[in-house]
Amino acid sequence: MPDLNNRPGGPNLIVTAKTAHKVHFLDAATLTLCKTIDMPGSTHELVISADGRTAYGTVYGDGIFTKRINPDRRIVVIDLPSKALTRVIDLGETYAPHGIMMDEFGAVWCSGELGNAVLVIDPATDKVQRIDVGGTAHWVAISNAAGKAFASVKGDYVVAIDVVRRAVIDRIKVPNLTEGIAISPDGATLYVCAQTAAEFYVIDARTHALRQTVPIDESNAINPQMRRVRVSPDNRYILVSSNKGNCAAIYAVVGLKPLASFPTKKSPMGFGFAPDGAHGYLCCHDDAVVFEFDLSSGLVTRTFPTAIGCEFIVAYH
Repeated sequence: MPDLNNRPGGPNLIVTAKTAHKVHFLDAATLTLCKTIDMPGSTHELVISADGRTAYGTVYGDGIFTKRINPDRRIVVIDLPSKALTRVIDLGETYAPHGIMMDEFGAVWCSGELGNAVLVIDPATDKVQRIDVGGTAHWVAISNAAGKAFASVKGDYVVAIDVVRRAVIDRIKVPNLTEGIAISPDGATLYVCAQTAAEFYVIDARTHALRQTVPIDESNAINPQMRRVRVSPDNRYILVSSNKGNCAAIYAVVGLKPLASFPTKKSPMGFGFAPDGAHGYLCCHDDAVVFEFDLSSGLVTRTFPTAIGCEFIVAYH
């Protein structure tokens, strides 16, 4: 079963420009802008429904982690065929939602940073269930194969949650404070970036055993900093961005061999994947530009501008 949260890309792109409170739609072949819509607040991350018709986005609020300004409590619902904001889900409390994923049953999962929680939303009824994770959850990842959700709480552990029971089942110890997390497309492996060291961790999603610590290629390692990780839909490449270091690195999944590293514009954040399977995208938040690059070499092939604060990008059908 394909990973619902990381499917092979389609001919359309959607990009969040969180500081400008906007979402862009582009043609993936030409990188031309098709439409821009206004958001009711600073929308950070997106997930697309299984049928590919709806996107759900977290309205975090302005500012950044620990420096929040007007933290928010909403999830936006975007109709993809019409490229329109259709409604808003109120989470019931001011949670500052950020990371967002979908499970195989159609429920939407998001972090509830200010509530030390992960939230599960039924999009048919807008009912919200809160799961206390005991820390400031910022990102979430879901392994449908293992039946688990994982939350990065910027501590020296990752929280594991049973998806069916919706209960915390473990706190997976790691050597340093955590940042970005990602699941391999087969659901078997959890990748976790460190905040206070230039490294990421490879963890068995079923047993929670730490398999390997991999150094991140940064010419000037800055700690602490936000580091993000994604895995390509074909499970060939691991991508890591270093926000303060203004760089990105590519690794082969097989052997965890470093393939390339390259400088970026200011504040690299979220990755996406092109429909050809050979290229990736990287949002450079502070310079409001997205890179398209070759996954095997890191060579930047094209760029396009966005409104200020691009953070997340995904290609879809």
